[in-house]
Amino acid sequence: MKIFDNKGMLIIPNPMRGRFTEKPKLLVVNQLFCPNGHNLINQRVTFNGYPGILIKVRQDEATGLIALSPFYGEHSRFTLDIDLIDGKLLELMCPICEAEMPVIAQCECGGNLAAFFLTRECNFNDCVGICTRVNCHNSRIVHSGELITGSMLESL
Repeated sequence: MKIFDNKGMLIIPNPMRGRFTEKPKLLVVNQLFCPNGHNLINQRVTFNGYPGILIKVRQDEATGLIALSPFYGEHSRFTLDIDLIDGKLLELMCPICEAEMPVIAQCECGGNLAAFFLTRECNFNDCVGICTRVNCHNSRIVHSGELITGSMLESL
């Protein structure tokens, strides 16, 4: 590390430079598939310039579409043709073939984590789990059999 610049001036590091100029690391899902291989990433709705995740839902007798943010840990969503009731359990389905998403695990809230696949193959070692309870924000990403957590993003 240099102490003086090319004019002979003392270089004093700015302690704020690294803290505010580094962008936070984000994990963006750019492809996500139903059990039948349909890609659920859709240009109909975007989140900060990225296409969202479009899924069909059933709540009691009502059905509609939900667009979810593709950013892991970001809980934004848009609903179309359905009014969601806080705490209700949903059936999550493919908007193209209406296949119901399989369950990967039970959520802490008592709902289920529905599996959305990162590849066209139905492989639970490469999937995203999203809770079926309205306004429960639990989710998980499993990649190559390893659970990915938000804290792991900082080390990437």
